[in-house]
Amino acid sequence: MLDYHVHTALCRHAEGTLEEFLAEAERQGLEEIGFADHYPLGLLNYTPRNQVTMDPQELEGYIAAVRRLGESSPRVKVKLGIEVDYLPEREELLRKQLSGCPFDYIIGSVHFMEGWDFTHPVYAETYHHRDIDQLYRRYFELVQQACASGLFDIIGHIDVIKKFGFRPRESLEPYWVETARLLAETGTGIELNTAGRDAPVEEFYPDRGFLEACLAAGVPVTLGSDAHAPHQVGRYFPEALALLREAGCRQITSFSGRRRSIITLGGN
Repeated sequence: MLDYHVHTALCRHAEGTLEEFLAEAERQGLEEIGFADHYPLGLLNYTPRNQVTMDPQELEGYIAAVRRLGESSPRVKVKLGIEVDYLPEREELLRKQLSGCPFDYIIGSVHFMEGWDFTHPVYAETYHHRDIDQLYRRYFELVQQACASGLFDIIGHIDVIKKFGFRPRESLEPYWVETARLLAETGTGIELNTAGRDAPVEEFYPDRGFLEACLAAGVPVTLGSDAHAPHQVGRYFPEALALLREAGCRQITSFSGRRRSIITLGGN
C-alpha cells in the first residue's frame, strides 16, 4: 500500500524528519511513501497572512533530500511529489515553472478563495459571516478550473471546504457529478485523503457519495494521509481501504515520473 500525501517541516506547520516519516511507513508495512510538501507560494508571487509553504530557495534542497532518501531506502519506495496551491490568476506562471520539474506526481489543491485561507484554523471563524451556499459554489468552481487546467495529476482533499463542518443547504450532487466528469475527461485523479477524520468534520475527503460519483466516471484514485507528523503516516488506512472496496473500487493508482500505474486491491 502507499501514502502519497506526506508533508515535511519545511512548510512551517509540520514536524519530524524525512527519516522519521520513512520509519513509520516501514513500521506499517507500506510499499511506497510519497512526500508532497507545499510548493513555494513565493515562486508564484503570492504572500499569505501565515507562512504555509517552504521558501523558494528551499525547493531545490527539498527535491535533493527526498531523492537521497529514496536512494538509501531498501524496503519502501520513496516518491517525490509536491502539493501546489491552485491560484487561477497564476495558472500560466505555474505551468511554466512546473514544466521542467522532476516530480513523480503533482497534487493540486484549493486552499485560498480571494485571499482567505479557508482551511486554516485561525480563520475558521470567517465561515460564520459568509453565505455557505455561495462559498461551496465558488469552491467547486475553483476545483473545476483546477481540473480543467491539466496541471495536476491528483486533486488534493477534493471537498476540503467541509473541513470545519459547515454545510450548504443545496444539494452537492450536481457539483460532484460535474467535477467527476471533468476529472475523467482530463485524466486527473483524486486521493482518498484520511486527514478529515481528525478535522472537525470527522470525515474523509471526499464524501462517500462524491467518491462513488468519481468511481462511476472512471476517475483514478490514490491514497493520502496528509501527514504533518510521522505518527500520522497511513492514518485510518484500514478504514479507508474498507470504504474503497465497499464503494466498488478495485484498484488504486501509483505514480512514477508522472506516469500512472495500477495497484489491484485485495479482498472482496
